[in-house]
Amino acid sequence: MHKNRNNTRRAGLAAVETALILPILFMLVMAVIEGGNAVYAYMTVQKAAQLGARYAATGRGAEEGTRLNDIIEATQAGLTTLKQSNIVISVRSWPDVRATGDGIDNDPGAPCQLAEVAVVYNYEPFTPLVAPLLPDTIPLRGFDRKVNEPWKPCN
Repeated sequence: MHKNRNNTRRAGLAAVETALILPILFMLVMAVIEGGNAVYAYMTVQKAAQLGARYAATGRGAEEGTRLNDIIEATQAGLTTLKQSNIVISVRSWPDVRATGDGIDNDPGAPCQLAEVAVVYNYEPFTPLVAPLLPDTIPLRGFDRKVNEPWKPCN
């Protein structure tokens, strides 16, 4: 009679332990999923900025006057998996490679000048258990700078 009673207590204790641990374990799984998605978004933003800077350095579109729009389109091509309304792309340049000062906004620069493509993505957490613990949006920033190729003689 006592043996059966001890087994029932152990089974009840295991159920209580599981009930206490399972929500914590589930929360950790959700945090890992959220973190993985945020890292994916950050890596996508950084790679898109690199693609845009690489395109900017070539000087393509300079003769046609479409260079700035072409750079933005090349950058957006790397961001197709992210929510487009949360993306801001900026292009700026400096007259020399030292990048002192604020640079010239919306200007990809001339040959042998430094060009920067920056992407800001406002990441919105989506998992139901972790999202309430985080801000509504988390800005993820990526940028890359390249020296423009000399498609014309440098000044």
